[in-house]
Amino acid sequence: MTYSLISDSASLCLMIEKWNKCERIAVDFECEFNLHIYGEHLCLIQIYDGSGFYIIDPRSNAVSRESLIGFFLSPVKKVWFDCQSDNALVFKKYSVGIANICDVRVYAMALGFKSNLISLEKELLGLDTAIDPAGKKQLQQTDWTKRPLSDAQLEYALSDVENLFSLEDVLYSRVRKARLEKLCAQTMAERTKPKAGRPGWTGLGDWRRMNKAERQAVKQYYLARDAVARRFNVPSFYVLDKHLLLKFALSLPKTKAEVESFVASASPRFQSQLRISMLRAFDILHQG
Repeated sequence: MTYSLISDSASLCLMIEKWNKCERIAVDFECEFNLHIYGEHLCLIQIYDGSGFYIIDPRSNAVSRESLIGFFLSPVKKVWFDCQSDNALVFKKYSVGIANICDVRVYAMALGFKSNLISLEKELLGLDTAIDPAGKKQLQQTDWTKRPLSDAQLEYALSDVENLFSLEDVLYSRVRKARLEKLCAQTMAERTKPKAGRPGWTGLGDWRRMNKAERQAVKQYYLARDAVARRFNVPSFYVLDKHLLLKFALSLPKTKAEVESFVASASPRFQSQLRISMLRAFDILHQG
């Protein structure tokens, strides 16, 4: 698949001017969410504008934060499939929301479709992916932070924007026929509104049923593990499995000896720093 690579701010600004004259552009991201390294990162922006494919490399040192924000806030309609996690990441990292998103998943859900993008393309457009299931699974696990990326990786990334215009047209036609425009407009406004994500520790276990002491313990020991993951630039689960962390936190350890014993079961690579971090969390929980 032929595409143009945008890896500096000057080129990106020129393209933003071009895209702002378009009726719409199709957009998707490839991101890193604590799978290969620590934290959440925007790694690739894929675009189709009706005449060509483009890849913006946000990890290039020559692409400034300001030029990326200029793209996020550009007024052109951005056709997306399931924008919420991408929009949340932009809001978290750049403190802005993405302007003028048309999330075609809103139309699909209003019509009763719960399928993923590939299934919808097959069902509504008669298209089938050329990527075999094993290869697709491998590409889904790609470390998008690494450079250079292979042709297969880039083709896989661009395939997510290739048919979004056609999918939008088919779905919106059905939405109009079913007189669901008003419902979709309301849902679209809510779904595309940038929101701060919930803190990670609130996703461990049944947070709603925890008492105050349990919540505080889960939070502090989660942050302790997170500090070590950040120091080593590894995903948090490398340091400590979340299920083990939750079980330990909910046991509400009463002594430092219990903390020491728990840390001793962790990987030797992280034990020293994890011991310091977990004992610090213990002190916070038991101060006063």
